[in-house]
Amino acid sequence: MKTENRTVMDKLSFNDFMKAFHAQYKYGMPDLKDFMITEQIVHKNNRNLHGIIIRKPGTRIAPVFYYEDFYDAYKKGATIEECIMKMTAFVVERDFTNECLGEVFSSWENVKDQLIIKLINFRKNKEQLVSVPHKIFGDMAVVVQIYLDDPSIGKGAVMVDHALLDIWEKDKDELFDTAFENMKQYRIKLINLLDFDIEERISEKEAPEIYVVSYDAPFPGSSAFLQTKYLQSFAKMKDSDYYVLPVSVHEVLLIQKKEGIVDDMLLGMLHGINSDKNLADNMLSEEVFYLDRKSENIKYLLGDKELLIQDPGT
Repeated sequence: MKTENRTVMDKLSFNDFMKAFHAQYKYGMPDLKDFMITEQIVHKNNRNLHGIIIRKPGTRIAPVFYYEDFYDAYKKGATIEECIMKMTAFVVERDFTNECLGEVFSSWENVKDQLIIKLINFRKNKEQLVSVPHKIFGDMAVVVQIYLDDPSIGKGAVMVDHALLDIWEKDKDELFDTAFENMKQYRIKLINLLDFDIEERISEKEAPEIYVVSYDAPFPGSSAFLQTKYLQSFAKMKDSDYYVLPVSVHEVLLIQKKEGIVDDMLLGMLHGINSDKNLADNMLSEEVFYLDRKSENIKYLLGDKELLIQDPGT
């Protein structure tokens, strides 16, 4: 593999660095050929980071690496090859087998404070959900994960399955009650897109307010959508109704109801996002919802049916 020789003034841009890094680890690292590797945007420390998630066959842990960290090292003189070798050595040399993780996962006391809630698309994950305790929320599934940030095994999230519940001798209700309680420690974050400069946008008086809603946490935050009472209180405070677009596992959008916004426009917006192949791994929902501050509930945009968390089969 050719090592690049570049001066400080001749460094690749961040986007070009990511392309070169991706090409080299994907096609030039045979040690990674049996690993499942995905990339996704991860919101962390109030910014979006470009994550590389590497899962070893037969393991539950998937360490996350960030292009931004490697780019910082690259700007200080490390080569792309050296960055990739460091990443590869981490996942190849560590034993991420279930035996290694037994001590971490075998005790309810070890994990109960690390349980978090995640929203995922039901259809895309239907086969996996057969072995996973879950609840239904529209065309989405509510699952529980163990969030890990341990120097000895790295960072990642492990989905709780029925096997782990059996080990802990806990039932589904206690699992979800504990995870929902843990979510209270994380702040819900609403970012008004009108606070940012958007070229050629219509005047703020005419434009609907659009809020990005997520948890201010180092894991996908779309489960903030489940905090319906919070969203209803927000709508009442703003004295406005909102459309809800579940755009990805990372966040949902609240779009203020205003004259001129029609159903087809909202459905087309969500369809456009879902049809982007670069965003396919993060797809959350194919439905648009409506937050009515007066009736204090959230409904499907089409059909006017109320959106509720339900157990499968109910």
